[in-house]
Amino acid sequence: MSGPADDRGSGGSRKPPDDTAAFETRLSELEEKLGKVKAQRGETRRAETDGGAGGRGMAYGMRMATELVAAIIVGGLIGWGLDRFFGTTPWLFLCFFLLGFAAGVLNVLRGYEKLRKDIAEQTGGNIGKSVPDDED
Repeated sequence: MSGPADDRGSGGSRKPPDDTAAFETRLSELEEKLGKVKAQRGETRRAETDGGAGGRGMAYGMRMATELVAAIIVGGLIGWGLDRFFGTTPWLFLCFFLLGFAAGVLNVLRGYEKLRKDIAEQTGGNIGKSVPDDED
């Protein structure tokens, strides 16, 4: 007696053409849905990465401002201390204040170059270039 249970055997049975066509249709629909989900996840990851780059830029900006202020303060304190020790008020203070300012600006420029290189590596150097729009 062969019945419906025999069709579920070890794979020796064949499916009717209608079932095969329905299966292939269902498979193609699932592939489309999977492709859409993967595309959405990719967009979400890109958005998260772009948001992280903005946060990283803010962190670099705060660090550069802190380094500039710290260099000026340290230079001024060293000059003030040397002025008190040698009694040359205010000349060493002014000299070291200016040296601290120069060192701070140099640190900011170095940090900017590093940030620019990091962003160029991450984006492939595709920043600030014109992109064709719908009218081009």
